[in-house]
Amino acid sequence: MTADTSPVLFIHLMKTGGTTLMRNLRETFALEEIYPYRDLDLRYEDGQLDIQHHFSVPYLLTISKERWAQIRVLTGHFPYVVQEILGRDFLTVTILREPVERTISLLRQFKRNQPWEDPAGLQPRAARTLEAVYDEPLVFGPLIQNHQTKIFSMTTADNPHTYTDVIEVTQSRLELAKTNLAQIDVVGVLENFQEFLRETQERFGWRIVQGARKNATPESDMEPIDPDLRRRIAADNAIDIEFYAYAKELVDSRAGR
Repeated sequence: MTADTSPVLFIHLMKTGGTTLMRNLRETFALEEIYPYRDLDLRYEDGQLDIQHHFSVPYLLTISKERWAQIRVLTGHFPYVVQEILGRDFLTVTILREPVERTISLLRQFKRNQPWEDPAGLQPRAARTLEAVYDEPLVFGPLIQNHQTKIFSMTTADNPHTYTDVIEVTQSRLELAKTNLAQIDVVGVLENFQEFLRETQERFGWRIVQGARKNATPESDMEPIDPDLRRRIAADNAIDIEFYAYAKELVDSRAGR
């Protein structure tokens, strides 16, 4: 267990097992020590959670000194560059997932729940194919295309607002993402999730809760995936696939494999 008392920044990439990790964090820390905490950090408008509020980089800059003094773990879909923007020292943690499988999991989630059509959840869900969800502009650019590379290659020059910002992910962005990922204290990949949890336990003393899997795709939604859709996802996320391969090499290298 590290003796460093710096707060931890958990860079939570969507559909990579982060919600399950959050269950472990709640066994280790008091609720107010984890950002975001419902009673202190969330905002509701007309009874609906404003998801963009607490995941907004500009909002982090407005958090009071008193609140920062409480926070021991900063979690959220924040870009790597948020450390530089905040000017704070963090220990860092992240977990990545094979991009095609991550995308399929995301599509299944949004097929069940389409917040861009009915944020209040009051209307019957429209019947949609996974392909239609994939083509949804509010999903593809912000949350799918080379998303993991994007999160690790944003810079202050991008003036990032949230994880949904759309930027062009180029080969030079890929190299920057690799450089940044190598600076993360604990890196995991979903296919070795238990190994990742053990490392957080050894490094930070976090408790591991067995059987704490959260936000998993229901069996009823595990429909077969059209091979053409898989090929399309792979083509559209070629840079992310290369980034994930690097992440696996990094994890293996640190484990001495």
